[in-house]
Amino acid sequence: MCPSESFIEKEAAQRRPWTHVAKVTVIGNAEVGKTSLTVRFVEGYYNPRYLMTIGTNFFVKDIEMGDRVLRLQIWDTAGQERFGPIRKLYYRGVKGTLLVYDQSNPLSFERLGSWVEEVKQACDNIPIVLVGNKADLPAKVAPEQGAQFAKEHRMTFIESSAKTGLNVGLAFERLAQLVLSHLGSDTPSSED
Repeated sequence: MCPSESFIEKEAAQRRPWTHVAKVTVIGNAEVGKTSLTVRFVEGYYNPRYLMTIGTNFFVKDIEMGDRVLRLQIWDTAGQERFGPIRKLYYRGVKGTLLVYDQSNPLSFERLGSWVEEVKQACDNIPIVLVGNKADLPAKVAPEQGAQFAKEHRMTFIESSAKTGLNVGLAFERLAQLVLSHLGSDTPSSED
């Protein structure tokens, strides 16, 4: 027997309600740790086994920010070039994005410009947080390079490690703050 709709609605109302909803994406080259960052943030653990994302993975996490609760709908997208046409479909309604590169992989850093261009073509002026991931590995891209790129493109820069948990929460929380500021109202917002 299924619970009645009114029962489900009552149960949902008893939980802390969210005041805002925002669709965000996690983008970047393949194998930079997008899924690992997202799983670490949402579910609190690190899985060392890499499984390629096909299309997108979808996660939801509520973030309390003072008297507001932002429900993040997190779309972890595939980074392989062959998924580009499909990936563009996922940008609809996006309010912010984490742009991730691997500090131990210079090619992932070199491709940041094309990722920024992809976002600009698909979305109106949205906040972007640049994340230099895999800080637990020897860096082949200096953190100063990431910070400089972020400054030139008016982004926030954060170094992280999905493996150790370094600054993972900080990256998503900073994105949430920027999204709320960008929304600029106290009325609930949702995906377009």
